[in-house]
Amino acid sequence: MNRIRVADGQIFAFSPNLQPVAASGPGEVFEVECQDSCGGQIRTEADLLSKIDLDHVNGATGPVEIVGALPGDTLRVRVLDLRVGKVGYMGIEPKLGVLGDRVTAAKTRILPVRGGFARFSQDVRLPVQPHIGTIGVATAGETLSTFYPGDHGGNLDTREIRAGNTLYLPVFQPGAMLAMGDVHALMADGEVCVTGIEIDGVVRLRTDLLPEVHLKRPVVETRGAWIVLASAPDLDAAARLATSDAVDLLARGRGMDWEDAYMLASLVCDLRISQDVDPHRTCKMIIPKEYLPRLPGMAAPARTRRPTRAAPRRGRR
Repeated sequence: MNRIRVADGQIFAFSPNLQPVAASGPGEVFEVECQDSCGGQIRTEADLLSKIDLDHVNGATGPVEIVGALPGDTLRVRVLDLRVGKVGYMGIEPKLGVLGDRVTAAKTRILPVRGGFARFSQDVRLPVQPHIGTIGVATAGETLSTFYPGDHGGNLDTREIRAGNTLYLPVFQPGAMLAMGDVHALMADGEVCVTGIEIDGVVRLRTDLLPEVHLKRPVVETRGAWIVLASAPDLDAAARLATSDAVDLLARGRGMDWEDAYMLASLVCDLRISQDVDPHRTCKMIIPKEYLPRLPGMAAPARTRRPTRAAPRRGRR
């Protein structure tokens, strides 16, 4: 199995002209090593967010060319496994985060991770749920720092992008140019203080191409839902985009009028916040699969015929 290492290449911006450091064919399984969001600059509680080199933050390993990917395709990224390191960190900083105006001094907390739990304090142990914070493809035209989320993916900080789930990304450039980093051992919706448990990790994944599926923005598939992601300069704009995309998917997927899909979304779809702290905010609209079994254009899963058993022969008496 091919492994793409940080030393092979790392980007700090998603742009339309990325050059690949590796290539993978559709259906192939490969691994990607990811640094923590600060690139190893925070090791102790004396290391503060205010003191790090911002030019080497939020690096994304790659990009990986997905052979055969063309603009207009959808890239399916199945996250098969995500293993995290043994030590993570969190940090706060004045003026950063939802309540940054109340933070008077920078502070760092180091969190050991053992046996599937992170130790926040002597009396608080938290079960880890690792996810990929930054993952995306080459953009349609603009160059965006890996700090930013957008239609291409990027710094989505969405906790459902984890092992067992699948991310769908629109392809804007030949080869897609997939890159990722900024792993979190744990993070709640909102990421309100500006960090989750930032940690290094190794992602194992498999990619496929879906030329018949056309998306404007990223979508996550879980066992029971489709999660439509949208990012914008403020939460209201992000919420509007996520809602619009979800309603459009419902209308197309169910063959119903837009007005009816809009009303149905208000009854069965949940609008939530992925993160409210990055330069652009990210909202998500959750569509239960009960109302949208698959994305428009996606082929129905092949039915597996159950083998028929021959009736047991009766012996002669």
